Amino acid sequence: ITTLAVGYALDEGKIASLDDRADRYASKLRGTLYGETTIRNLLRMASGARYKQTYDRTSVGDTIPFNLAVWRDGIESAAHYVTARETEQGTRFYYASPHTAMLAAVVRGATGMSLSDYLTPRLWQGIGAEETALWLADKTGLEVAFGNFNATLRDYARLGVVLANDGVRPDDPGAKQIIPREFLLDATDWKRAPEQFRPGRASPYWGY
Repeated sequence: ITTLAVGYALDEGKIASLDDRADRYASKLRGTLYGETTIRNLLRMASGARYKQTYDRTSVGDTIPFNLAVWRDGIESAAHYVTARETEQGTRFYYASPHTAMLAAVVRGATGMSLSDYLTPRLWQGIGAEETALWLADKTGLEVAFGNFNATLRDYARLGVVLANDGVRPDDPGAKQIIPREFLLDATDWKRAPEQFRPGRASPYWGY
């Protein structure tokens, strides 16, 4: 959902290029590793950052300290927690939540709107959602975009149907493009991805 917001901002010219650095739009990321990372490499989870994603409190990693920093100081401040790269950006996929969190800051900076306000008329109303969704935010009002999005099952299904139809509602006689088609295909068609992000290369599974 966060990625789709980037697609709208790119389509509308609010983001000039996915190869721009994140700190061009999110000024509070200046001086951080993520600020120096391109939007494209944040989307691909390919910042190269030294960061260990963990999912339980018994594992030694960076997830708990980073999340604590998010709730204590806000996402943009928490970006200072990650300070070193293991690999050059754009060369390796590694799933880590901060990538998506920083994209929320990019969208807010590029559009002057929160993710929620920006996506409501474009995506949520576009798919014909029945209910209001809820997105938890940090103390600055920035959505914690690596999760924390709540919606009804029926509205999630509507989104899935639109995604499966390349960004068009199949019940729309006018076949209006709700999600920018080329951006969506770039994000989902593995044949368009560089070799290092393809199935079996990015991970043992289906790529990214």
